[in-house]
Amino acid sequence: MKRPKEYIAIIDVGHGNSTVIATNGGTVVIDTGRGSALLEFLTQERITKIDHLILSHADQDHIGALAQVLATERITIGTIHLNTDSAKKSQAWKDLAYELQQNYFRGKIQFKTSLTVGDTGQLNIPGVVFEILAPNQYLSMLGPGSVDRQGRPITSNTISAVIRVLRSEKPIALLLGDLDSTGLDNLRKPRVSATSPVLIFPHHGGLSGGTSLTRFVRNILKTFKPSTIVFSIGRFGYSNPDPEVIAAIRHISPNCRVICTQLSQHCAARLPACDSKHLTEFFSQGREKGLCCGGTIIIDLNRPNQLFPSTKAHRGFIKANIPTGLCFA
Repeated sequence: MKRPKEYIAIIDVGHGNSTVIATNGGTVVIDTGRGSALLEFLTQERITKIDHLILSHADQDHIGALAQVLATERITIGTIHLNTDSAKKSQAWKDLAYELQQNYFRGKIQFKTSLTVGDTGQLNIPGVVFEILAPNQYLSMLGPGSVDRQGRPITSNTISAVIRVLRSEKPIALLLGDLDSTGLDNLRKPRVSATSPVLIFPHHGGLSGGTSLTRFVRNILKTFKPSTIVFSIGRFGYSNPDPEVIAAIRHISPNCRVICTQLSQHCAARLPACDSKHLTEFFSQGREKGLCCGGTIIIDLNRPNQLFPSTKAHRGFIKANIPTGLCFA
């Protein structure tokens, strides 16, 4: 692939999410994953300024690496956007709240503790528009620990920020965080256009919260109509994506491309002995130990119809090394 100058990078951070949108006019980071992957990616790409850093919700695999980024003197951050979550009792969340306040006092950052549909247009950088499709103000006001009008629990996942990235007024990618079925139902009610060619599947292809996985997949495909679905997963620790999710995608939308950052144990019980020539040259956490399937996935913003690794290269890797792979079954 010809290395793009402006891109969306869905980073292989293992189990977790982190996406970098970089243009000639600025950089936005959505979620940080945990561990050192995001910082290593930013260092390799010589990115020293982040205009907006968005945290979709309070789970550790989406926020864990922010402390490392805040601690480095090499990177400056403009504004951090997140939703408050009084139900989150983890020490990591409490520590992050303290660190953000201290960095604000030192004048290092700005941070805003509200992120809803009303913030659409406030996070743009030259050449890229960010639409906040969820949560709406209603769910955000009730907050985790409450219930909606149907009596369904509202959790951190329910209020995950759903962000659609547009270039030249055309949707490019959609990030669903860990959105659950209650959050999805509330998002669908206004019946606004929310389609996107590339979709990062919520909760790494695992739990849907409150409904069957097959029904959840059907609602996602009906609402967003993606042609490519990305699963940001780690090889170890969790058995994602759930085979039921992949089977539902294959049944409901057989032409939809499926690609995972790392190789699921559902596809191969053992790592194949193979090279990684199909991977992009961008940093991937699993590259050194041979854990990657798609690795870090790249969308060239100047050629948004092309996603790397290409279908041909990825299919060739699967066919040669992982005949039991679910994505091309």
